[in-house]
Amino acid sequence: MKRILAFVAGGLLLTLPVYLGLANLRPLEDLFVYHDAWKAFEPLFLLGDVVGIHGHGTIVEATMFVVSCAIALAIVALLSTGVTQMRRQRKSA
Repeated sequence: MKRILAFVAGGLLLTLPVYLGLANLRPLEDLFVYHDAWKAFEPLFLLGDVVGIHGHGTIVEATMFVVSCAIALAIVALLSTGVTQMRRQRKSA
């Protein structure tokens, strides 16, 4: 339980920096400027029944937040695995 709580807490702490990193990626910004990425979000727009730029922006921000949370959890999982491996190697040596 303690390990899961640390995993989730680490993921939540990293979510905002990962989100800001994604938001400032120039290639991702260019996709939205040239309207190519908006087509990928059309099913979510229809599902959420949103109209207008404000509704679309909310859907895109929420999706980016969920993606950044998943990336943050993956980073924490990789770091946790690396630390566990290092501890096992030190114990066996």
